[in-house]
Amino acid sequence: MTVREMKQDMVHLINQMDDSCEQNVKNMWLYIRRTAKRKEEKEKNYSPEITRRMEIVRELAGAFSACQTVDWKKDKEEYLLEKHGR
Repeated sequence: MTVREMKQDMVHLINQMDDSCEQNVKNMWLYIRRTAKRKEEKEKNYSPEITRRMEIVRELAGAFSACQTVDWKKDKEEYLLEKHGR
C-alpha cells in the first residue's frame, strides 16, 4: 500500500467516525496532531546542511508526476512524429 493510499484510507476512516462521539474524535485529533508535531520537532534538530537539502527536496517533490499529462502515449507519438517524421 502506498503512502497516498494509506492517507486516503485514513481520511476515509476518519470521515466514517460518528460525530456524536466527541471523545473518539478528540482522541483521533490529538493523536494526529501529536504525530505531526513530532515531525516538526525532529526537523528543528537538523543541521544547516540537511535543512538546505530538505528545502531543495520539498521544492522539487512531485515535479515529474505533476507535469505528466493524462494521455502520455499520444504525447509520445506526437513527439516522435515531430522529431522523426512519418
